[in-house]
Amino acid sequence: MPSPTGYTLAYPQTSDRPQMAVRFTVAPDAKGTWTVKRQPYGAAGRMLTGDQPRRYFGDEARVRAEAAYRGLVVRECLHVGQLIGLELDPRDVRFQDGWPTLDGMDAAQWLEALGTD
Repeated sequence: MPSPTGYTLAYPQTSDRPQMAVRFTVAPDAKGTWTVKRQPYGAAGRMLTGDQPRRYFGDEARVRAEAAYRGLVVRECLHVGQLIGLELDPRDVRFQDGWPTLDGMDAAQWLEALGTD
């Protein structure tokens, strides 16, 4: 069985915005059902209200789940970029070995570097 994939994207902390991060996971269960989750976390790792998990069944379950996972991660990268004044395009976020990148660098690290004052 394939192992789960997860990625965490932290929002740049500012004086008017508390610390926050979002964790994305995609994983199969023993029956072959693939689940994609988006879970936000606040300060001190406190779990915030998350989205409903998306479940995928059948022959194309893995492909559909991985596409949904990538779509969620890309949208979150674009949102964080917008918060720090960047106009990113979805094509700017590329996946290398399953990890999102911007300009060849890990997307979370890239956004964090640009979002610090």
